[in-house]
Amino acid sequence: MEKILFPTDYSETANNAYRYALHLAHKQGAELYVLHVYDPPVISGRIPPNMIDNVYKHYNFEELSQIEEHHSLLKQIQNEMNKQNVKVYLKVKPGLLKHEIKTAIAKYDIDYIVMGTDGSTGYYKKFIGTNTLNTIDNVKIPVLSIPKEAKFKKVNSVIHLTGFNLDEEKTTALISAGAKERKLKVKCVHLKRSHFKEYEDRVNEWKEKYENEWFSFHLFSNEKSVFEGISHYLKDEEFDLVSIAHRHRRFFEKLFSNSLTLQLGKDLAVPLLVYRKESQ
Repeated sequence: MEKILFPTDYSETANNAYRYALHLAHKQGAELYVLHVYDPPVISGRIPPNMIDNVYKHYNFEELSQIEEHHSLLKQIQNEMNKQNVKVYLKVKPGLLKHEIKTAIAKYDIDYIVMGTDGSTGYYKKFIGTNTLNTIDNVKIPVLSIPKEAKFKKVNSVIHLTGFNLDEEKTTALISAGAKERKLKVKCVHLKRSHFKEYEDRVNEWKEKYENEWFSFHLFSNEKSVFEGISHYLKDEEFDLVSIAHRHRRFFEKLFSNSLTLQLGKDLAVPLLVYRKESQ
């Protein structure tokens, strides 16, 4: 049975992603682990031990009271969606989000993570979000990023952005097999660069291996930049999901913060699936 980890801060964005996670868990017969991580109070200065105990007791009481209210809301959402059959496990931990996510992955044998994404400024922050980006950087399982505006729908078409690197081949094979099994239309997209001749033999080999009625390859070029070319391509296509291999933080910053993507962001409200390359 698949296991999904859903980190939450109980915000409106997170609750929307929770609905998405419930749909996925129901559709795939998966277990859903809801994780909330909070910061314990920081006490500095010379404070008598009995006062420190009182501070912690008061803080814990308020934190637990709020958590109970939020958990009641999550249960209400599950009932309203008629997803009572989904096994949901609520986990609350003090500490650092990054550490607790890694601990939960190992402890519960998590297959992938679903996270809501939002931010205060800029489309890059809105689409990726600081916590989601940090999670992508620090885990070795796929992360499904759900924008605040995204609503769950059946996935029929996928845009898979690839660099045709050798460390992506295993994932490409899995995506191709999954597309055929689930009858998903997957467009494997690559923006050609000046040194693309180095990849031509590999592209032809991948086409021979993976191309079928559900899985196709699309190569195009852009004279200005990779990121502008991708933005133009996404703007003109219809799709339900974008998938991409893990890249360094600067790659995502460039891809999701340029002016073209800012314009595109008004209409782009689909999940982003980030998977780990084999060498990472």
